[in-house]
Parts: sequence; structure tokens; C-alpha cells
Amino acid sequence: MADDHELIAGILSGDPEAFRTLMERHASGVINLAYRFLGTVADAEDVTQEVFLRLYQNPPRLDPSGKLFTWLYRVTVNRCLDLLRKRPREAKVLSLDEPLAGGEESGATLADRLAAPAGGSARDQMVQAELAALTRRAVASLPAALRRPLILSTFEQLSHQEIGRILRLSPKAVERRLARARELLKARLSPHL
Repeated sequence: MADDHELIAGILSGDPEAFRTLMERHASGVINLAYRFLGTVADAEDVTQEVFLRLYQNPPRLDPSGKLFTWLYRVTVNRCLDLLRKRPREAKVLSLDEPLAGGEESGATLADRLAAPAGGSARDQMVQAELAALTRRAVASLPAALRRPLILSTFEQLSHQEIGRILRLSPKAVERRLARARELLKARLSPHL
């Protein structure tokens, strides 16, 4: 199986199969990331199309140690931020109630990912649902500079170095922002726990 570097070379030489393979390999990660930032499946799909159109029209020139997903995530995050800036202020809420796009957790929501699996009595399930709602609002209320690395770390499970490359920050800056985001979340959630 060809690696991403070989497939990019294929795109540069006009091979449509190389593009199709890259899209199949990376589309679910891009759409899920866009969804986490934008909160709607429609917007996430639009951003995914734009990102892959950009990849097709102007493939990145990666150095041998570079990773395509870093480029894809950076372009995705930047496009999401552009869209969020254009939205009215009240629409900048991270919706976690829609099902995740693609992936193995079909039908699961981001709130489900934040809360422990519901089980047991109806009361336990109500408590879990309320905790998920509180967590969702707390994450959405974080400043974007803190919310972005938190999303990339928590949901995409990227390393500090990978997040740094995507957001153009040093790993130490990523670490500081994650610590601050978690500190704020803890402060905002602790009165409710």
C-alpha cells in the first residue's frame, strides 16, 4: 500500500486514483475534526470538501518527515476558524448533540464521548445526561485558543507535538494551553459535581 508521500506524488502527476485513496484514508478524520469545531454535519461536510479540493488543486510539498494529516488538520482548523468568525456571536456554540460523522461510534454524540457510559438506573442516566450537558457548555465557553488544543488532544488524541504543528505552537505552549483549559473546565464544573 502506498504511503501518503507516494500518493501526493501521484496527485502531482495527475493520478485520480491517488487522490481517491488519500480521500478515503483521511476524510473521516477531517470531517470529525470539522464537526467538533463547527457543531453541524452540513458545515463539517462543506469544510471537508473544501479541504480535499485544496489538496487536489494544490497538493502540499511535504518534506520526508512531514505528515499529510498535519497539513490536513491545519487546513481544516483554519477553515473552521474562518467560518466561526463569520457566524453571529450566539451561533458560536459547540454542539455536541448531533451524531458523530462516520467513524466506529456511529450514532454516538460528542456529549456521549465526554460523559461516562450511561448505565444503571434511570436516575444514573439523568445524572450522566446533565453532566454531559454541563461539560458541553463548559467546553463551548472556553476561549478558542484553549478550546482548539483541548479538542485536538481529547477527541483526536494527538500528541503535543502534533497539535503544535497543526496550530503552529511549540509543544510547551500546547502543554500550557491544555493545562489552562483543564483548569478552567475544572473550575466551571466543580460547583456542579
